[in-house]
Amino acid sequence: MSVETHAHHEHPDVVGSRNRLGVILILVADIAFALSMLFVYFYLRMQNVNDMWLPKATADVPATTPISSSTGYTITAIMAVGLLAHFYGLKGIQAKNQTQLKLGGQVALILSLVGLGYQFNTIASSPFTFNSGGYASCFYLITILNFVHIVLTVFIALGNWNRSRLGLYKADHWHVNIVNVWWIWMTVSSLLGAFALSFT
Repeated sequence: MSVETHAHHEHPDVVGSRNRLGVILILVADIAFALSMLFVYFYLRMQNVNDMWLPKATADVPATTPISSSTGYTITAIMAVGLLAHFYGLKGIQAKNQTQLKLGGQVALILSLVGLGYQFNTIASSPFTFNSGGYASCFYLITILNFVHIVLTVFIALGNWNRSRLGLYKADHWHVNIVNVWWIWMTVSSLLGAFALSFT
Protein backbone atom coordinates (compact mmCIF):
# COMPACT_ATOMS: atom_id res chain seq x y z
CA MET A 1 0.00 0.00 0.00
CA SER A 2 1.46 3.35 -0.99
CA VAL A 3 0.45 6.86 -0.10
CA GLU A 4 0.69 9.39 -2.89
CA THR A 5 1.19 13.00 -1.91
CA HIS A 6 0.79 16.03 -4.10
CA ALA A 7 2.56 19.28 -3.28
CA HIS A 8 0.35 22.32 -3.56
CA HIS A 9 2.11 25.36 -5.00
CA GLU A 10 0.45 28.76 -4.92
CA HIS A 11 0.63 31.01 -7.92
CA PRO A 12 3.35 33.71 -7.55
CA ASP A 13 0.71 36.44 -7.95
CA VAL A 14 -1.18 35.06 -4.92
CA VAL A 15 1.99 35.00 -2.82
CA GLY A 16 2.90 38.48 -4.03
CA SER A 17 -0.53 39.84 -3.19
CA ARG A 18 -0.34 38.45 0.34
CA ASN A 19 3.16 39.84 0.86
CA ARG A 20 2.11 43.25 -0.42
CA LEU A 21 -0.77 43.27 2.05
CA GLY A 22 1.64 42.41 4.87
CA VAL A 23 3.95 45.27 3.88
CA ILE A 24 1.02 47.68 3.71
CA LEU A 25 -0.10 46.72 7.22
CA ILE A 26 3.45 47.15 8.56
CA LEU A 27 3.68 50.54 6.88
CA VAL A 28 0.34 51.68 8.31
CA ALA A 29 1.50 50.78 11.83
CA ASP A 30 4.89 52.43 11.31
CA ILE A 31 3.36 55.59 9.83
CA ALA A 32 0.98 55.86 12.79
CA PHE A 33 3.92 55.48 15.21
CA ALA A 34 6.05 58.06 13.38
CA LEU A 35 3.21 60.60 13.25
CA SER A 36 2.51 60.10 16.95
CA MET A 37 6.16 60.91 17.68
CA LEU A 38 5.89 64.12 15.70
CA PHE A 39 2.77 65.01 17.68
CA VAL A 40 4.62 64.40 20.94
CA TYR A 41 7.55 66.53 19.74
CA PHE A 42 5.42 69.58 18.91
CA TYR A 43 3.15 69.10 21.93
CA LEU A 44 6.04 69.04 24.41
CA ARG A 45 7.70 71.96 22.64
CA MET A 46 4.52 74.02 22.86
CA GLN A 47 3.85 73.15 26.51
CA ASN A 48 7.46 73.60 27.68
CA VAL A 49 6.49 72.57 31.22
CA ASN A 50 8.76 74.21 33.81
CA ASP A 51 11.03 75.39 30.98
CA MET A 52 12.23 71.82 30.56
CA TRP A 53 12.08 71.75 26.77
CA LEU A 54 15.58 73.24 26.58
CA PRO A 55 16.74 73.48 30.21
CA LYS A 56 19.03 76.35 31.11
CA ALA A 57 22.42 75.75 32.65
CA THR A 58 22.68 74.97 36.36
CA ALA A 59 25.65 74.73 38.69
CA ASP A 60 26.05 71.03 37.81
CA VAL A 61 24.63 70.68 34.29
CA PRO A 62 25.29 72.79 31.18
CA ALA A 63 22.41 74.20 29.16
CA THR A 64 20.84 71.93 26.55
CA THR A 65 21.49 73.37 23.11
CA PRO A 66 19.74 72.01 20.01
CA ILE A 67 21.62 70.35 17.18
CA SER A 68 21.41 71.82 13.69
CA SER A 69 18.72 70.12 11.64
CA SER A 70 21.05 70.20 8.62
CA THR A 71 22.36 66.76 9.62
CA GLY A 72 18.83 65.36 9.37
CA TYR A 73 18.36 66.90 5.95
CA THR A 74 21.74 65.54 4.83
CA ILE A 75 20.73 62.01 5.84
CA THR A 76 17.40 62.47 4.05
CA ALA A 77 19.22 63.62 0.91
CA ILE A 78 21.47 60.54 1.00
CA MET A 79 18.48 58.25 1.36
CA ALA A 80 16.57 60.11 -1.37
CA VAL A 81 19.42 59.44 -3.80
CA GLY A 82 19.30 55.81 -2.67
CA LEU A 83 15.59 55.78 -3.46
CA LEU A 84 16.31 57.14 -6.94
CA ALA A 85 18.97 54.47 -7.46
CA HIS A 86 16.54 51.74 -6.44
CA PHE A 87 13.85 53.21 -8.69
CA TYR A 88 16.39 53.19 -11.54
CA GLY A 89 16.90 49.48 -10.87
CA LEU A 90 13.14 48.91 -10.77
CA LYS A 91 12.71 50.58 -14.16
CA GLY A 92 15.49 48.36 -15.44
CA ILE A 93 13.83 45.09 -14.45
CA GLN A 94 10.53 46.34 -15.85
CA ALA A 95 12.39 46.66 -19.16
CA LYS A 96 13.99 43.19 -18.66
CA ASN A 97 17.39 44.82 -18.09
CA GLN A 98 19.15 42.76 -15.42
CA THR A 99 22.31 44.89 -15.52
CA GLN A 100 20.37 48.07 -14.71
CA LEU A 101 18.58 46.29 -11.86
CA LYS A 102 21.85 45.07 -10.32
CA LEU A 103 23.53 48.47 -10.70
CA GLY A 104 20.60 50.35 -9.17
CA GLY A 105 20.38 47.87 -6.30
CA GLN A 106 24.10 48.04 -5.60
CA VAL A 107 24.17 51.85 -5.53
CA ALA A 108 21.08 51.88 -3.30
CA LEU A 109 22.75 49.44 -0.90
CA ILE A 110 25.94 51.54 -0.72
CA LEU A 111 23.97 54.73 -0.07
CA SER A 112 21.92 53.06 2.66
CA LEU A 113 25.19 52.08 4.38
CA VAL A 114 26.45 55.66 4.07
CA GLY A 115 23.20 56.97 5.54
CA LEU A 116 23.42 54.44 8.38
CA GLY A 117 26.93 55.56 9.28
CA TYR A 118 25.94 59.22 9.14
CA GLN A 119 22.90 58.65 11.35
CA PHE A 120 24.92 56.63 13.88
CA ASN A 121 27.53 59.39 14.06
CA THR A 122 24.81 62.00 14.63
CA ILE A 123 23.40 60.05 17.57
CA ALA A 124 26.79 59.13 19.04
CA SER A 125 28.13 62.70 18.90
CA SER A 126 25.08 64.34 20.50
CA PRO A 127 26.17 66.66 23.35
CA PHE A 128 23.34 65.64 25.68
CA THR A 129 21.62 62.58 27.17
CA PHE A 130 18.04 61.32 27.33
CA ASN A 131 17.39 63.17 30.59
CA SER A 132 18.58 66.55 29.29
CA GLY A 133 15.05 67.85 28.77
CA GLY A 134 12.14 67.37 26.43
CA TYR A 135 14.00 68.33 23.26
CA ALA A 136 16.83 65.88 23.94
CA SER A 137 14.41 63.01 24.62
CA CYS A 138 12.48 63.71 21.43
CA PHE A 139 15.71 64.13 19.46
CA TYR A 140 16.82 60.64 20.45
CA LEU A 141 13.38 59.20 19.80
CA ILE A 142 13.27 60.61 16.27
CA THR A 143 16.88 59.84 15.35
CA ILE A 144 16.84 56.32 16.78
CA LEU A 145 13.64 55.55 14.86
CA ASN A 146 15.36 56.81 11.72
CA PHE A 147 18.39 54.66 12.55
CA VAL A 148 16.15 51.58 12.87
CA HIS A 149 14.49 52.46 9.55
CA ILE A 150 17.87 52.69 7.85
CA VAL A 151 19.05 49.40 9.42
CA LEU A 152 15.97 47.73 7.91
CA THR A 153 16.69 49.46 4.61
CA VAL A 154 20.26 48.13 4.58
CA PHE A 155 18.97 44.61 5.25
CA ILE A 156 16.28 44.88 2.57
CA ALA A 157 18.63 46.51 0.05
CA LEU A 158 21.23 43.78 0.62
CA GLY A 159 18.65 41.06 0.03
CA ASN A 160 17.29 42.85 -3.02
CA TRP A 161 20.75 43.29 -4.56
CA ASN A 162 21.78 39.70 -3.79
CA ARG A 163 18.62 38.28 -5.36
CA SER A 164 19.24 40.52 -8.39
CA ARG A 165 22.82 39.26 -8.61
CA LEU A 166 21.56 35.68 -8.59
CA GLY A 167 19.07 36.43 -11.36
CA LEU A 168 16.00 35.59 -9.26
CA TYR A 169 13.91 38.44 -10.67
CA LYS A 170 13.86 37.19 -14.27
CA ALA A 171 10.41 35.62 -13.94
CA ASP A 172 8.73 38.29 -11.81
CA HIS A 173 9.79 41.38 -9.89
CA TRP A 174 7.04 42.15 -7.38
CA HIS A 175 9.67 41.98 -4.61
CA VAL A 176 11.42 44.98 -6.17
CA ASN A 177 8.13 46.89 -6.24
CA ILE A 178 7.59 46.21 -2.53
CA VAL A 179 11.12 47.34 -1.68
CA ASN A 180 10.49 50.55 -3.63
CA VAL A 181 7.44 51.29 -1.46
CA TRP A 182 9.59 50.87 1.66
CA TRP A 183 12.30 53.17 0.26
CA ILE A 184 9.69 55.87 -0.38
CA TRP A 185 8.27 55.71 3.14
CA MET A 186 11.68 55.56 4.78
CA THR A 187 12.79 58.68 2.89
CA VAL A 188 9.57 60.53 3.73
CA SER A 189 9.83 59.59 7.42
CA SER A 190 13.45 60.82 7.49
CA LEU A 191 12.32 64.11 5.97
CA LEU A 192 9.53 64.46 8.53
CA GLY A 193 12.02 63.91 11.36
CA ALA A 194 14.41 66.51 9.96
CA PHE A 195 11.51 68.94 9.52
CA ALA A 196 10.38 68.51 13.12
CA LEU A 197 13.91 69.01 14.46
CA SER A 198 14.06 72.30 12.55
CA PHE A 199 11.72 73.73 15.19
CA THR A 200 13.56 74.07 18.47
